[in-house]
Amino acid sequence: MESRPAKRHHPETKDEGLNKKQNLTLETIKDEAAFVSRFSALYNSSNLSDLVLRVGRDRYYSHRFILITASDVFEGGVESQEPEIDLTEDPECAPVFGIFLKYLYSGSVQVSTDTVLPILLLADKYSITTLRESCIEYMMRHIVESPDTNRTLTWYQYAKMTGQEKLKEICQKFILSNFDVILDAPDWHEMTKTELVEFLSSSDLVVLSEIHLWNKVEKWLTCEENRDSLAENLKDILPLLRFNMILPKNLLTIESSPLCSKYTEHFAEKLNQAYRHHSLMMDCGDVCENREQFRNYYSKEYHLCFPFLLENYPGISKINSRVTVECHVPTHYMPSSQSQGSCTEFTAYFFPRGFYNTITLYGTYMNRQSDATTFKLCRKFSDQTTLKTDVTLVLYGRKNSVRYIAYTFNMSHLFGKESSTLAMENIIDLDKLMQDDSPYLIDGTLDGKLFVKIQDMGPHLLDGDTK
Repeated sequence: MESRPAKRHHPETKDEGLNKKQNLTLETIKDEAAFVSRFSALYNSSNLSDLVLRVGRDRYYSHRFILITASDVFEGGVESQEPEIDLTEDPECAPVFGIFLKYLYSGSVQVSTDTVLPILLLADKYSITTLRESCIEYMMRHIVESPDTNRTLTWYQYAKMTGQEKLKEICQKFILSNFDVILDAPDWHEMTKTELVEFLSSSDLVVLSEIHLWNKVEKWLTCEENRDSLAENLKDILPLLRFNMILPKNLLTIESSPLCSKYTEHFAEKLNQAYRHHSLMMDCGDVCENREQFRNYYSKEYHLCFPFLLENYPGISKINSRVTVECHVPTHYMPSSQSQGSCTEFTAYFFPRGFYNTITLYGTYMNRQSDATTFKLCRKFSDQTTLKTDVTLVLYGRKNSVRYIAYTFNMSHLFGKESSTLAMENIIDLDKLMQDDSPYLIDGTLDGKLFVKIQDMGPHLLDGDTK
């Protein structure tokens, strides 16, 4: 017969055996609060301290055992028996080192939009993984702040440098959709030239107007931090400003500015091109050369922005939830008094509770519906002209008393003889709109804007040449 291996038994402890014999009900008694409190009391305490950490002029009583168990980095630095150790920290990190050190003793820390990044940098330096993750989660929750406390731009810079892709993506979306908030933020002047070039190159920026954008960029160019490299920065940044999108009266203000007077050679070509654009538009009503792309301007002078509201979204039925927006979109930018003469008419339909449509077939009404949030943009009075059209749908939310763009969806379509309708499904997750605390509703109201921009036109678009 085949022999069977003997079963191995783990020996019971005395306590386990006792509990089993007496058939007792086991219950774990937790004392985490008191346990943490005992260690928290040792923070910066001379009691049992065997080490002093010096950071600048500040001295912190410390305990090698706690430092070594918290961080491998500390393990290599505090093994010596020196009673005091000097630590060199960055200027922005030194003031919060005490807060960081207290976390190692207590497992908790209070952060704000001002302190979270330097604390995060210390967590990175000393490999405190849990604190790093908690700081990043805090950032993602607090991207939406009022301009005087917003630090999204600085956090975006950190995310790019450290490869935090999720944080980078969230920050980038917020910056592009809420650029006016960034322009008023305290760290606006700290934006690097590379980042400014990145954002100014985008047509997805949501801003009041191009002149408003230029006024902010001018302040960035002339601020104390950038003054020494002003000429070089002008050369790289000025071509990204879209002077064709600035009214002649505002162009004259730019031309008369001290900055333009000092650096005429950088401004001359841009200004002459913009004046020529407006002159040709007034005389001919059309111009194809040096066409500049629209951004998402919400100033009324551009006629590109179409707001909409749907009140009581949670309580409205699917059949009554359709949002209809009539859009009269200029083919080119020109002064408001003339822009209505060269418009293309569209009708936009947004189904934020899911698609619903009723058709008649042989005298019978039939319903077509789905749960996919759907958007349609239909060109009216279609003619032979081919139009390259960009569409941006934004929804507003409110957090910390700030009304901000919480969601953005970008679309593009080539309208022509063969295609008069842009149709997109799954514009936004219906479940997120329907949840009780939806970030895309303001007091139950769906508050949004639609940007429709004709970026190019003509038969050359059919050949694939869209430049």
